[in-house]
Amino acid sequence: MSSQVFKLRAGVCEYDPESKICTPVPCQGEIEVKPNEEEEMGFWDFQWRPVEKPVGKELSTVSLILIPGETLWIPVSSCKNGRIFALVFSSNERYLFWLQEKNPASLKLNELNDKERKLYDQMSKVLNVDEDVEMKD
Repeated sequence: MSSQVFKLRAGVCEYDPESKICTPVPCQGEIEVKPNEEEEMGFWDFQWRPVEKPVGKELSTVSLILIPGETLWIPVSSCKNGRIFALVFSSNERYLFWLQEKNPASLKLNELNDKERKLYDQMSKVLNVDEDVEMKD
């Protein structure tokens, strides 16, 4: 297995299941994905951590174990004014993240830049996903 570590600037989102609205929390954060100690099992560690303290809100680090074939990193295609991804587990547990890298002026708000596309491809490879999957809501 690769000893590669992926990092990306991203924030967390709050999701209201009734309205199906995802709201980004205004806080800078970082995602880090790296091989788990149980390397032979093919597991990966996923961690999101805030890099600043938001006003009036306490955010905790999100630490998860990614299991290839049991976890998906899915772009939320219904978002037109930003780039949101859902980390979805086979148990249907999900976490939503908004990508915070600045886009060149030539890209729309919801288009992935080169760094984000590379991370998406790396995550798909790590999680053994063969084709693009999109989340509608």
